[in-house]
Amino acid sequence: MYYIAAFLNGFLNTINRLTNVEAGKRFGTGNGALINYIEATILSLFLIFITGKSGELSPGHIVSVPLWIYLGSVAGLIAQVLQITGTLKTGALISSILTLAGNLGIAIVLDYVFYGIASPGKVAGIFLVLLGTMMVEKSKKRHS
Repeated sequence: MYYIAAFLNGFLNTINRLTNVEAGKRFGTGNGALINYIEATILSLFLIFITGKSGELSPGHIVSVPLWIYLGSVAGLIAQVLQITGTLKTGALISSILTLAGNLGIAIVLDYVFYGIASPGKVAGIFLVLLGTMMVEKSKKRHS
């Protein structure tokens, strides 16, 4: 089930990327990101109230959460702006591949920092993905 959820996440991230790019084209990058976050906030509030977990929005609970947890929203906003900007210039496929390489790279670092897990094979795999991306880009330039 977790593998299916991860696969669906990748599928939905690509749809999200393309709709964010279109919002960025039509409204500007900052406004497109804002529209996405407003929609996500409304949907999140709806989900909170449906699940009956609205107590998690109490000021006491919000203050009890470690401050670093809130950096996720900052990282998400920066990632979304970079996603809109990058996909406009590279297209969905290359942007998705480079995002995957970035995801894999930080995952390797975090696995090492938090769990002491490291593997040269994983690092080599990322370089193979990047090499494949470069080959696709070179091929595109030759045929254009």
